[in-house]
Amino acid sequence: MMKYLAYCGLYCGACSSIMTYEKSKGDLNVSLETDDDSPCTGCRSAEQCDCEFAICNKAHESESCGFCPEFPCAKIIEFNNTEWPHHKEVLENLARMKEIGMDAWLEEQKKQWSCKTCGTRTHWYQGHCDVCGETWEPKFILKPS
Repeated sequence: MMKYLAYCGLYCGACSSIMTYEKSKGDLNVSLETDDDSPCTGCRSAEQCDCEFAICNKAHESESCGFCPEFPCAKIIEFNNTEWPHHKEVLENLARMKEIGMDAWLEEQKKQWSCKTCGTRTHWYQGHCDVCGETWEPKFILKPS
């Protein structure tokens, strides 16, 4: 599950871009309804070596920003405050990860980003399960630009 731990404190398991990539490879067997046309292999994959947080954490020999001796730095604070609603919880995520450990945090995130009825993985902006039809209030809502 470490592949779903982004250095910046996001849970990649709830990212529609990585879900699109996994579905294209046959690794995710759900009918993913998303407009995402930019598949991502995940922050810890070799293909994402240009991620500023991956580069910085490798330089600081940290597993994530929360374990960096310079945390919180201006870069992660700025990222937390972007226009993307799901970015607004990275500082809280990193603090929680440091408090309970990465494995326990990943388990919490997996549970949070799964359909409560059937257990299917869901993404940040989803309000219904593509498998069982269960609906819920999405945690994040994109505002029209």
